[in-house]
Amino acid sequence: MKDKAFVFNDTETTGLNTWFSQIIQIGSVLTDSEFNVDEELNISSKVLPWVVPTKGAYETHKQVENLSDGMSHYEMMHFLKDKWLNWGKSKELVHVTYNGMSFDEELFRRQFYWNLIDPYLTTNRNGSSRIDLMVILFIIANFYQEKINMPKDEDGNIRYKLGMVAEANGISSLNAHDALVDCYLMINLVRLINKVAPEVWQSAIQASSKKGLISMLNEGPFSMFAEIVKGQCFNYPVYPCAQNQKKPNELLLVDLYFDPNELFEMSYSELKGQFGKSGAFRKIAINKTQPLMNASAISNADSFLDLSIEELTKRAEQIKGNEDFKNNLSQILEDDDKTWPEKTIVEQKIYDGFSSDADKLWMERFEISTWDEKVKLVNGFEDERYRELAERIICYQKPEFANEAMLENFNNLVRSRLFSKGPWNNPGETLDQAIHNVEIALKESEDDEKKEIYKKLLEHYKTKTAQFSQF
Repeated sequence: MKDKAFVFNDTETTGLNTWFSQIIQIGSVLTDSEFNVDEELNISSKVLPWVVPTKGAYETHKQVENLSDGMSHYEMMHFLKDKWLNWGKSKELVHVTYNGMSFDEELFRRQFYWNLIDPYLTTNRNGSSRIDLMVILFIIANFYQEKINMPKDEDGNIRYKLGMVAEANGISSLNAHDALVDCYLMINLVRLINKVAPEVWQSAIQASSKKGLISMLNEGPFSMFAEIVKGQCFNYPVYPCAQNQKKPNELLLVDLYFDPNELFEMSYSELKGQFGKSGAFRKIAINKTQPLMNASAISNADSFLDLSIEELTKRAEQIKGNEDFKNNLSQILEDDDKTWPEKTIVEQKIYDGFSSDADKLWMERFEISTWDEKVKLVNGFEDERYRELAERIICYQKPEFANEAMLENFNNLVRSRLFSKGPWNNPGETLDQAIHNVEIALKESEDDEKKEIYKKLLEHYKTKTAQFSQF
């Protein structure tokens, strides 16, 4: 069995749209199981031709030097892929992010896909797994505030931004919002958690894989679900009661404060009515970090409960033993399966199906081939998504090798993304709107640092306007 190692990852981006914003800086730090740093990675890429970087993003991370200089996005993502695969040769990697399940992990997955790389590199390769540290802090806030300080605002609401939590625990957050710096904030925070509440970190490691999470949930007596809602802590005892056979990543938990005997008597429609925030049941995704911890691992769990551990254990056993009840709930999950509208934009088609074995091999061949050979390989992809992405890569990386039809399609794409409204600039702006808003900000700002950022953005915007508005 391979030893585990941790990879702490963070990104800086052109905006907040996880479908279309681009990663422009990646921090990735490999540590051993004791959180000693083995290797660090700090890589950046210039902005893609069709992306309009947002003012808000650059006011935050200030990465203006990467607007037009640095390695290409294709080169950066392949460099990252090679590094992660190399790190994972001898150890099982646990990838740690902060709010990554909603942001960074989605960006990695989607931008590997843009560049003809396996999107599931952080989850499906060589036993790799994932932890979202922000979600683990929900557990800390609910059960371990005497050991880890959780900052609060003047109204007593818990705040859990990474830099704020770090500062509240004596960890300097100077230069936060730099991808590499934020990786070290996470490392130092995890060192603290592992020191003062090691059971929390061990639980997080166990639940970092789908198999491990299911195992933890099925262990006696039951688990605790922890939330922060509008700055306040909420927790309740839960037990797994159903799984969606059509979508195996979807699991259903029952709130054990609801009497199982009453639930057992409910009809199909009555049970379905218990799905939702105030009902007895909660859907979770087992392929993402969940704010769950087995009650047996929390030393003073009884102090957080409204019923005795004995009564809740009895209720969990009742749920476990009622197969008809669990089958009915599984059927409700399957019947409730939603059909989403078909996507038409290639970036949004990432989940339209897994790559065929033939296309996976073709991606590898595409990567190692010369650029003139890459052009010949485009039509060899079975899946039209990869043909479109391959053409795009050629046109922005080495346009001199692209044929006339490829270049025409590419220039149409760039013009559309820069000058037209669409899902790619929501939130965000067209290039013309961005120029207008930054010019106003430049006139009104009295902050010299921000003025320099605005000037660099304007220069970038106007260069793109001159380059692409003429087509």
